[in-house]
Amino acid sequence: MKKMEGMYIRKLGLVIVALVMLTGCAENGIQIHNDSSEDVRKAEEVFMKDKHLTAVVTVFHDNDLLTGVSLKTFSRFKKEKIEKSLKKKLEQLYPELDVTVSADSKIWMEANKLINSDHEKDMGDKIDKLKLLLKEET
Repeated sequence: MKKMEGMYIRKLGLVIVALVMLTGCAENGIQIHNDSSEDVRKAEEVFMKDKHLTAVVTVFHDNDLLTGVSLKTFSRFKKEKIEKSLKKKLEQLYPELDVTVSADSKIWMEANKLINSDHEKDMGDKIDKLKLLLKEET
């Protein structure tokens, strides 16, 4: 009888571990916030075609395009190259905008907070602060 209980506990433990691992692999997708008159579908296509990305947060505000990306595990070794490639593609699509792309997780998180906050009046100031933060890190 004790042998059966031990097997049951092991099976239950394996199911829990499998669920936790599957939850960790979930992709967050693409979030785009648009305060401008730009067509965001072009940017969305660029992000969907890039196989290195797991999640993208993009903010179109006035003359700014701020993008924070989350990369797949082994793509992080090519972080700067991927950032430059995405920035170049977005600058070609939106030549009139000031394009900023970062694979830094802090920028991704702050851009996510910016989209989810209700403070659209301060959005320009917050985008400027994030740009300054990027310049300080480099």
